[in-house]
Amino acid sequence: MDGIIMSKKELKTYRLTMNVLEGKLSITELSTLLDKSYRQTQRIVKKVKEKAELGVIHGNTGRTPWNKTSEDLIDQIMSLLRGKYHDFNLAHFQEFLEEQENIKINYSTLYRNANKRNLIKQKKRRSKRKFSTRARLPKEGMMVQFDGSEHLWFGNFKSDLIAGIDDATGKILGAEFFIGETSFHSMEVIKGIVRKYGIPESFYVDEAAIYGKLEKDWDTQIKRALKELNSKLLIATSAQAKGRVERLFRTLQDRLIAELSLLDIKTIPEANKYLNEIFIPKFNKKFTIKAREKENSYQKLSDWMNLDLILCKREHRKITSGNTFSYQGSTYIIKGNKDWRFRKMNISTNIHQEMKFDIMGKIVSVEIFKKKKDKIKEEVQQAA
Repeated sequence: MDGIIMSKKELKTYRLTMNVLEGKLSITELSTLLDKSYRQTQRIVKKVKEKAELGVIHGNTGRTPWNKTSEDLIDQIMSLLRGKYHDFNLAHFQEFLEEQENIKINYSTLYRNANKRNLIKQKKRRSKRKFSTRARLPKEGMMVQFDGSEHLWFGNFKSDLIAGIDDATGKILGAEFFIGETSFHSMEVIKGIVRKYGIPESFYVDEAAIYGKLEKDWDTQIKRALKELNSKLLIATSAQAKGRVERLFRTLQDRLIAELSLLDIKTIPEANKYLNEIFIPKFNKKFTIKAREKENSYQKLSDWMNLDLILCKREHRKITSGNTFSYQGSTYIIKGNKDWRFRKMNISTNIHQEMKFDIMGKIVSVEIFKKKKDKIKEEVQQAA
């Protein structure tokens, strides 16, 4: 019949089936040659007998599949990938198509069309050196992998993203953008984690001046603060040792940067708002896994624990006669009639450079008595 196009497989099936109809082959022999069951072969013979060549052509030949994506829609999707979502990888793009554009498309269809147009975002090549993966700890809250990453996250300047990720679940427990990875900034993120979840058993950090050194008994503000919270500071021997937080930053550099760029976010307050209110909840819902054990290891804050007096810069001064002490070139006097001489004054400075003064945990009010430089009594200033 003119106008019928058959594949080689269909042509072979037709010729062999005709041999059965002509008495040259049995149905059993045909089923062996076609690698089909006896009943399937019977149906093929019946169709060829009734429809000739059409009996071996698949019923969907020439029809448009019901689930085929239209060319107009493909063009629209590729235009979005080429323009608005040019920074997105394909899996990320597929998510935003459904969430933001209300477009659903099969990943294989998306990949095939994007690949055809050279629109697939290439991954950076990484070292082929392999390291053995440490098993996750069994409970959430047993260890927080903690680190910072300086990068061009948004805008035209580099900033530092400081983040903590739970070792057992991969959940982002806290993250915030700053300029500089300092003790103050790290303690702000730790404070947020403790307030939201409780006190983790340990924090796993890089060997760095703000955290501590492996070979020395290196006292740092963070080490002191975690000790007061009854949490351990563990120092990694290599970047690979805390691979989960390292991989987190690679994922964030791929996904978070693309989303911040899409929304034209260029300032730290805007970035932190989006990060904590939208990105982290969505990220945790998608990527967090279940810990092996249901119970978590977070410790509750004790009533006496004041996070503002623990997670801060802490310094000490000796109180002399007259209830005075010296700090940063000035002499301070403690308000009130109680005699505090020979006791220790604790001076706590927060990220905003606000100072609090306490003696054995009791907040006291002080005022500047005089400055050493000019020896002139200054106007009384409230410092508490």
